Amino acid sequence: MKKGKVFFHPIDGGGALTISWSSMPKGDATEALKGEGVGFFSDKDDLLCVIFDEVLEDQDHQLLEFKKYLIEITVRDGDVDYRVLRKEGNHKKALKGHPRSKKRAPSK
Repeated sequence: MKKGKVFFHPIDGGGALTISWSSMPKGDATEALKGEGVGFFSDKDDLLCVIFDEVLEDQDHQLLEFKKYLIEITVRDGDVDYRVLRKEGNHKKALKGHPRSKKRAPSK
């Protein structure tokens, strides 16, 4: 899995957080089995994008669980780290290239 692009622009201390691994059209959203958010998947069930509904800017830790994937985010002072696990049977396997980070842009 290639590096994802993180989009997080909190307003008043929080907001939606998006991680996208593909620029292709996303299609219909799939509600997470656990956690607050949605995912977008290809016809082959490859993960294309996730959106966490409400993430706090100062500090937060959330998980989105889907049929084949588990996505974990940790936010500290606006910096975002994420990790993606692919579920294989009763096991979870970390995908290559993770965790990834997005550092907050410096204040002007």
